[in-house]
Amino acid sequence: MNMKMYRKVLALPGIGPLMLLGLFSKIAVVAIPVVLNLAVVLGLDRGFGAAGLVITAWTVGVGIGGPLQGRMMDRYGARPVLLASVAAQLLFWGFGPLLPYEGLVAGAVAVGLLNLPGFALVRLRLAVAVPAEDRNAAFALDAMTSNISYMVGPALGVTVATAVSSTASMRGLGVIVSLAGLGLALLDPAVRATTPDSGTDTPAPKPTFRDWFTPALVPVLMATTATTLATAGYETAIVGGLRESGQLGFSGVVLTVCGFCSLIGALVYGTVKRPPGFAVIAGLVGLTTVVGGFATGQWWLLCLAMALPAALCSPAFASTGSAASALAPEGARGVVMGCYSAALTVGNSVGPAVSGAVQDSAGPRWAFVVIGLAGAALSTLALLGTTWLGRRAETAAPPEPDRALADAKA
Repeated sequence: MNMKMYRKVLALPGIGPLMLLGLFSKIAVVAIPVVLNLAVVLGLDRGFGAAGLVITAWTVGVGIGGPLQGRMMDRYGARPVLLASVAAQLLFWGFGPLLPYEGLVAGAVAVGLLNLPGFALVRLRLAVAVPAEDRNAAFALDAMTSNISYMVGPALGVTVATAVSSTASMRGLGVIVSLAGLGLALLDPAVRATTPDSGTDTPAPKPTFRDWFTPALVPVLMATTATTLATAGYETAIVGGLRESGQLGFSGVVLTVCGFCSLIGALVYGTVKRPPGFAVIAGLVGLTTVVGGFATGQWWLLCLAMALPAALCSPAFASTGSAASALAPEGARGVVMGCYSAALTVGNSVGPAVSGAVQDSAGPRWAFVVIGLAGAALSTLALLGTTWLGRRAETAAPPEPDRALADAKA
């Protein structure tokens, strides 16, 4: 396997420290839902339904705040946004254990609006700093760090909350996310292109909504949502399927295997010179997820069945992230990547909800089928959209000079 592409990306100025700080910020951010869940269940002695409402409130805040934070980074750079986020995180996670349930719901919305933009910031910097020919490898690295964060963050949050207390998990999370945010603020990665003359971080003229929200962006966001819908949904279905078969204790093993397969998939994807399109990869994630519905009877069989969709999910995220960054015009990269983060959040919210509803009504086996086909259908629409846009662009393109001359003579 050719690793030169990864070494080339990491050798770019500031990319190594950015990826490391980004990893810590991602670990903290992906632990937030489980920490909020246990803060309500263990700290306030409320039910899981009440905990779900707090997580939903946080998710709504993140979905709205992502594009807004991106717009602010387009205008003012990363540091002011990061400092505002760190201040909000310190306040919420420091005083969160003292809040009543209603205060926790309101605070979750606010802290979601000012969520630490670690995911978006890394992608923004990669879009600016990495040449187009190395972008697949760069976004594969980003997918790998994201995958590691999903393997470490929730498990760490559960361990601290159950072994020590929910208060310790909340305040410990606040410390980690604040330190990561301060580190990123000190690094202050440029998220806007520099001018050749001055070499300074100079904003381009402000693009209009039509300049950045182009028809080509819609299929990318659709494929992104399809991928997260399938992956977040099959995680819930894995737990439900193993619980039904009396093997719930092996759910951690299966999810860990999925995590390692996803990591390997990202590693391989970054070395491929001409990978498939983002909609194709996202569609394959959905289609292969359906296979898991026929393997819920044995944990080891479920490991084998989920190896392929898990290996494809990181390449899907890398390809959609790269496509979104390529479509973002200068002066609107932040808001475009904020919309990309919002699409991720939508899928992460809808997938488990749909999977859980199907499990309650028809069983875990059908949950794999429904979320897999839903992801594949949404990806197919994305593929049809990109194909139609490509044909429209070819039709609208001016004729080649030689052909135009021949037509004129005729």
